[in-house]
Amino acid sequence: MDHKYGILGVTTLSTLMAAIDSTIVYLALPEMGNTFHSGISYLTLVIAAYLISTTVMLVPAIEITKRIGNRNFYIIGFSLFTASSLLIAISISISMVIFFRFIEGIGAGIMASSDIPIILGAFRKGERGKAIGLSSIAWSVGTLIGPVLGGFLVAINWRYIFLINVPIGIAAMYAGFRIIGKDKPVKTRIKYKSTISMAVFMIPLIVGISLINIYYMLISLAIFPVFLYIQIKNPVIDPALLRNIKFSLITLASFLESFVFFSVLFALSLYFQSDLGYSSIEAGLIIFTYPVASIISSPIGGMLYDKYPNPEAIMAIGALLECIPVLFIAIYLKFIPELLLIAGFGGSFFWSPSTTMITDAHEEKFRVQANNAMLILRNIGIITAISILPLFILYFSGINVSLGDIFVSSKRINISAGISAYLVFTSLVSLSSLIFIFMYHMKSKSNETMKENGKGTRKYQIIK
Repeated sequence: MDHKYGILGVTTLSTLMAAIDSTIVYLALPEMGNTFHSGISYLTLVIAAYLISTTVMLVPAIEITKRIGNRNFYIIGFSLFTASSLLIAISISISMVIFFRFIEGIGAGIMASSDIPIILGAFRKGERGKAIGLSSIAWSVGTLIGPVLGGFLVAINWRYIFLINVPIGIAAMYAGFRIIGKDKPVKTRIKYKSTISMAVFMIPLIVGISLINIYYMLISLAIFPVFLYIQIKNPVIDPALLRNIKFSLITLASFLESFVFFSVLFALSLYFQSDLGYSSIEAGLIIFTYPVASIISSPIGGMLYDKYPNPEAIMAIGALLECIPVLFIAIYLKFIPELLLIAGFGGSFFWSPSTTMITDAHEEKFRVQANNAMLILRNIGIITAISILPLFILYFSGINVSLGDIFVSSKRINISAGISAYLVFTSLVSLSSLIFIFMYHMKSKSNETMKENGKGTRKYQIIK
């Protein structure tokens, strides 16, 4: 019996849960602060801990997956995510919440590193773009559900936003164990040094940027040479994969494009709530057009990838459709739902083919590494884009408060100038991805010309 769509369903469910969890927590921060009488520094760490551990976990996941197999590692990730969600919900201090959010991020990182390779292994080459496109819908649905569902659940009790993960996680783990086939483990050396050095470098850097604290940044700067040395000696990604120029170009393009894709909803949600005084539910309903459009465009982008000989053109169109509307939003802060509809379509139009191109760029044995490299860079893009928002608000809006203070404040604060400048910056960064897409196109044309010339030479030699 063919279980490929069952496998797609299970892996898509994990993506959905991770997407909801990454956005829903922002709505719970004020109530968490009231429950535990916590300052904003601790509440900020609730967000940062999840993002950091998710990213760092992608480094050893490459070798661990090979050693224990995709299915086993995937179920372990789901188990950690589900158990930590329960423990967050019953936490008695903010320190417990932060610690188990870190564990929850590890589980999310494991699931993220495993689900795409599992999908690609279950589908034939001509079906993979469509499968990735369908799976990508889950992220769009998650970003749509997160704010709206979170607003209702937080109104009851913030703990419910984590408790809801438990029954879903248990059901998904059982289904995954029954449906996903076992793959043969391979003995390999796990790069612990690379993982530890990355965590030690990233934690103070992200905390320093988010809290605008120069001391954390200096600590990270001092650690950077050690981090770089370890990465050179123990590279996270196999050099054979890095030498694949097409992989490198599309991965860099995806990194740059992630700046606007994951920041526009966060910035606008903040603008609606802090500047205009809307509730989280009202803000979520206004910006819902963005993920709704993504739901439509994700499978379309995937299907076009399967049929169209130049998928980089799909990526370029997607980047333009997303970034130009966001630039208009940034400049005028008007017609937001309509422009978000176009931007959301473009964003997922970009992601479906790029994800498939990256994970399928080299030999089959490099899929996990390619997938994880893509996710690491995308996450770094997300973290960077989110972390720098306070700088724009403080500089352009002239407000001497941190991002967390703005977010949980019950007062209306005029941050429109900072939001506008921030969205202009992230849009321009994402538009620069077109440079690498064009380079990819030229490289592909060059390869095709070389092949045609080679065939012509061989034919001439045979005739002669």
